[in-house]
Amino acid sequence: MEQVRVQVSRHPGATLFSVLKDVFGGHAHGVPALWRDTVRRALPPRAAAAVGPVLGSRACWIPDRLALLHDLGASDMRTLEGELAAADPALLAEEVAAFHSAGPTPSAWRPLLDDPVAFLAAYRHVVGAAAAAFAPLWRRADALIGREAERIGLAAVTGGLDGLLTGLDSEVRYADGTLELPHSCPSHLTDLGRRPLVLVPLASGYTASMYGADRDDAFWIGYAVPGLGRIAGRRDEKGEAAAPDALSLVLGPVRAQILRALPRRPTVSEVAHDVHVGVSTATYHCSQLETAGLLHRERHGRQVHLHPTERGTALTELLAAPALPFLNTGG
Repeated sequence: MEQVRVQVSRHPGATLFSVLKDVFGGHAHGVPALWRDTVRRALPPRAAAAVGPVLGSRACWIPDRLALLHDLGASDMRTLEGELAAADPALLAEEVAAFHSAGPTPSAWRPLLDDPVAFLAAYRHVVGAAAAAFAPLWRRADALIGREAERIGLAAVTGGLDGLLTGLDSEVRYADGTLELPHSCPSHLTDLGRRPLVLVPLASGYTASMYGADRDDAFWIGYAVPGLGRIAGRRDEKGEAAAPDALSLVLGPVRAQILRALPRRPTVSEVAHDVHVGVSTATYHCSQLETAGLLHRERHGRQVHLHPTERGTALTELLAAPALPFLNTGG
């Protein structure tokens, strides 16, 4: 992990595409009902009908320009809309046809292949209307994404990327130095190589998850930004949490509390009680921490106790102090 270049992208296009997939495809990304209805009401009906089958498809592939992710470094929605407006309809149709050349093209893509110009115009209309409706919500999410960028940066400089990736709430799983994908990717790209790992926090829904493994310039993972409930109206049982310390920023509050409890060698049930979660939830987090090498289990009679590893103790001590406030040094 020390050789991996990790970047963070505050990407409005990824979040908007996640919202559109949820609007047209059901509740796959967990977008709050009010947000989903706000965007749905703003969509032009005829354009939405034309592009709906593509956005509602369960297929995992779509051209990067249509997914609004051609430029992973973009941070402005107007720039992304400009790129979409400049896209060549014929080239997009060729890309879709080439991807499906080994078998029949799904019916959802027929409108694009039959009339690329009309399809792309409808797509731009839908994206523009959705972006305008979602813009106030995106602005509210800015602080959350900034906090997440700080968390990732802290993990990178303190050697905590293993723990961060292990705890990432994404369909891409990390274990033993390997990123495990739910679908296969091109064989020549199964090694990360010199590509950066780009993390894209999504301010769209509680279960939002996307990834891109078929680019030769980057591997990116989109996941629900932590704390989304703060701007979506969802609160946890204890209300708003206090300002997190560095350990919580790197591992998340539940796993940070578990690590802090390890010196007294608790059982999973005792940990679950202490951190106010169910036993199954505590078991899951303990398993992830064990995979990351931060704790191990020892049986004592009928009970299994949790013990810190040297690595877990070192990380806890290193990040024991409260996190420093984020300083804006820009002019």
